[in-house]
Amino acid sequence: MLLVFGEEKGATEARPGRRRYNGATDFHRLLGDIKYERLTLGRRLPFAAGAANLSAYACVINMMTDPELHRQPLENLRRLLSGYGGKVVNRPQAVLQSGRDRIAAALVGTPGLRVPKVARLAGGKPRMAVKAIERLGMAYPLIVRQAGTHTGNIVGLIESEEGLLSAIARAGDYFATEFVDYRSADGLFRKYRVFFFGDRTVFRHMIICDEWSVHGGSRMRFMVDRPELVEEEKRLFTLPESPFPVEFQPLFREIRSRIPLDFFGLDFGINRDGEAVLFEANATMNFFPPVADPRFDYLMATWPAARNAFRELVLP
Repeated sequence: MLLVFGEEKGATEARPGRRRYNGATDFHRLLGDIKYERLTLGRRLPFAAGAANLSAYACVINMMTDPELHRQPLENLRRLLSGYGGKVVNRPQAVLQSGRDRIAAALVGTPGLRVPKVARLAGGKPRMAVKAIERLGMAYPLIVRQAGTHTGNIVGLIESEEGLLSAIARAGDYFATEFVDYRSADGLFRKYRVFFFGDRTVFRHMIICDEWSVHGGSRMRFMVDRPELVEEEKRLFTLPESPFPVEFQPLFREIRSRIPLDFFGLDFGINRDGEAVLFEANATMNFFPPVADPRFDYLMATWPAARNAFRELVLP
């Protein structure tokens, strides 16, 4: 039997001093009819030490995927797994090393991959922030987001030092990432997503937009009424080997070797020189997009491959 650890559900942003825990994934849905139990692990252990008999489970799957939002629960899980002899998928230690800045540092120097510089900044500390940007030699504009936010949720694209100081004036941690113009020759932006399950790579989608910040909502805002763009993505699912040029396969293998997670997603663009541009790589990505429009039914063509790869990864 499998044991799946899920994230603690936080409060909504409407409550003072609290944020919604949105760092999660829906990969457990790939298990289908495989029997598993799910436990929630919060900032405090939900049971006394020794009360959880993990030896009854052949595999433990960690679905707490965001090191910013789940730091203490991940530490709790790490302690809980001490002495456990079964299979652990996405060990908490690996997730804790998967913040945006650490992933960028791990992938710097990957042949064929442009990795924008990333700085972690403490809000409300302007001098430290400016020094960090200068020390790393980062160039404006910068994409600024609060740590632990996803799905295209950013503070803004910041053009100057003055704008940066205003953007991080409030307390909290932030990530600043160098902006790289990755638009294609037709002036549109294409964001690709692939998933890694062990040694297997599964293509998920390509979303096309007229704005640089491409996310799930861009599909229905921009792509849906442009049949030529829908057809462009659809064709990628019909290629017999891979939707990417052959030179991308060594790139994927190198990325896989540098990231210790057992399963994770990779978002990237391709610039006009054919070079991949890293957006992010982490386990906090959903596989099942909420696309009800039948024009995008082809997206589920990749489901069997992902299901088989994930099951192969987690089954003893």
